[in-house]
Amino acid sequence: MNQPYQHRTLSPLANLIVDRAIENTNRKLVAGFRNKKNSQPNAKSPDPLQAGKDTLAATSAQSAMQVANRGVAWKEILFKSLSAGIGSLATLQFDGALSVSANDASSLNDLPDKPGVYVVYDASGQLAYIGDSTNMRQRWQDGHMNEYRGRANSETRKPYKLADQLEGGCTVKFVVMDSAETAAALEAFLIKNEKPPVNRKQELKEEQGIRSNIEAKKMKDAMGSAGEVAMGAGKEALKNSGWQVFEQLTAAAIIAIKDELVDLFMGGTARLKARVERFLQKIWAVVERIVAAPLKLLNGVVEFIVNALSKAVRQVYNLSRNLFDLAHGAWQLYKGAQSMPREELIQKIVETVVVSGTLIFWDGIEPVIEAQLLPLVGVAAPYISCVIAAIGFGLCSYHLQKVVPPIVAFLVDFKSGWHEALEAKRAAALQLIQVQENEWLMAEGLMEYAQSVDTLAREAGAHRERLAQHRAVRAIDYSALLQSNKNRITQES
Repeated sequence: MNQPYQHRTLSPLANLIVDRAIENTNRKLVAGFRNKKNSQPNAKSPDPLQAGKDTLAATSAQSAMQVANRGVAWKEILFKSLSAGIGSLATLQFDGALSVSANDASSLNDLPDKPGVYVVYDASGQLAYIGDSTNMRQRWQDGHMNEYRGRANSETRKPYKLADQLEGGCTVKFVVMDSAETAAALEAFLIKNEKPPVNRKQELKEEQGIRSNIEAKKMKDAMGSAGEVAMGAGKEALKNSGWQVFEQLTAAAIIAIKDELVDLFMGGTARLKARVERFLQKIWAVVERIVAAPLKLLNGVVEFIVNALSKAVRQVYNLSRNLFDLAHGAWQLYKGAQSMPREELIQKIVETVVVSGTLIFWDGIEPVIEAQLLPLVGVAAPYISCVIAAIGFGLCSYHLQKVVPPIVAFLVDFKSGWHEALEAKRAAALQLIQVQENEWLMAEGLMEYAQSVDTLAREAGAHRERLAQHRAVRAIDYSALLQSNKNRITQES
């Protein structure tokens, strides 16, 4: 008789650590792919090997944070579309303006040393040039002015592009932006629509190689009205959700392959067909969980929005994602707490508190670990920090899941006992109220009965008096009648 096949696995603690290390590394690799530079812009046939190298070069906690925080730039563009009218120069509300000339450039000290877009108007007020910089003051002092002076003092016949404006005096208007991406997006959009004569080419027209320019091109292509910007931001948020689903599926696939390899190396004898079926079943289980919990599909949208709105949240790696999972678990727990069996309730509470809590902690501390390791191990830092964070998470959650359940069970039982006692007290109080109500009803009945007896007694007394008066009248009548008869007889005699 054939013995049933036993699937061999690692110990629970080792399995927890390895699975988490796989999830951490997979998340960083996906983030690296999403945040990689494009070494082959406009290539007819992209090189997968080069794309892989670019992905590995971008794989880091910093990339993961940059990917999660892309909603910040979209929020700024949308906000300034509504408040500052950046859809055109005619509606754009500048943050300041200053006069500059070749002989007097002292006003440039008033330019902010921040990212932004500046617009140059000539002496007659005509649009001449639109530019952007990560540091507008430095761009003008060390860039435009130095280059103009260098060309003017040299023997070259080609003047600087802004020579006419600087020699005749010009006005520089500027708008401050929060990042290089949004500044580049606004500059490219304005150049495309306003066509200033000094700008010889359209910015961000083709595919871009630098990551910041890739993101800036997305915003530039979506700019126009506030509605168009909102539509572009919505598409990016949905893409973020799609990538998170992809992360779940790829992590599940890698873990499933790991399980089969562990079983194989530990002497498992399952056939290839059975292994493939098990693999597909695990992937399908992830798909079923995603479909069964549609709110989880919104995780990426929530992450995109929360990171855009909250500076405190976006400074911590994956915090908004973990907070969503914690809130979702707590909500499901709240909805099912009254109908769950005791054991399931305890398990759900432990999972919600322990697993989500330790994930928040270790995902938050992982960038710190990576930053400390980077000078020591270089490009291996992201992967080593993934393993260290996985070990920390595994040890904490594994041991906490042994310590916390008895505490939770005690609290659940205490709450249940207190709830039952409260229900008993409530039932007793209701019973006392019912008895009191019955007593009031009986008292009201007795009062009505007493009133009816009193009324009957009064009526009987009155009737008796009437009868007594009637008998007295009748007695007087008889006496008078007898006397009348007696007198009549006497007279006749």
